[in-house]
Amino acid sequence: MRKLLLLLCILSITISAKAQLFGKHWDEGSYYDLQGVKHQGFISWTAPQKSLFNGDGDEIFYKTQKDADMVKIKSSELRSFIIGVDSFVVSKNEIFKRKPFLNVLVNTNDTLKIYRSMEKRSSPGIGFGVGSIGAVTAMVGASFNYTKKAYYYGKNPNNVIKIDNKNFTEVTSKILANIPLIVKEIESKSLRDMEDVEVALQQWAYSQKKAAQAADNQN
Repeated sequence: MRKLLLLLCILSITISAKAQLFGKHWDEGSYYDLQGVKHQGFISWTAPQKSLFNGDGDEIFYKTQKDADMVKIKSSELRSFIIGVDSFVVSKNEIFKRKPFLNVLVNTNDTLKIYRSMEKRSSPGIGFGVGSIGAVTAMVGASFNYTKKAYYYGKNPNNVIKIDNKNFTEVTSKILANIPLIVKEIESKSLRDMEDVEVALQQWAYSQKKAAQAADNQN
């Protein structure tokens, strides 16, 4: 029985890994090479999977057009890339050697920025479902798949400090000083961590976009 459960678990993880390998999603975007030249086209990237066998660095996949052949570009071959509205930069910091792409989450401050690091993880677990005759059955596999996020701040992606519970309020209030509505929610503890701030920033950006559209329509 134990061998069967282990086999089911391994099979589930293998299927998940194959789906990630072959199921690429493409978005309009661009990347800047080491010489600073911009290459426009379509970009595919997903956060790297945590593994004992991961090498250093990461990669994106690039197409000049949707029906063109794709090219793999390693993190050592580019400075930054853009997917839709999301900007990513390459960090040379040793702590990111396995996952050097940092999402530039906040770039509204003249000197300090907030970066987000992402990594996919899978936790084998047991789920329960109802069979065809109503019996409750146990299902074993990689049932808990999630993206682990960590947040950092600094002047550039190579020199950053992690945002934690101790410095969260001070750091975010300083960097987001030009968005007083969000700062007020941070200081009142309505926003308790960076994931809360992330949602608030998305809502704020959406409201700003709607206000700009309304102003354009009046003109």
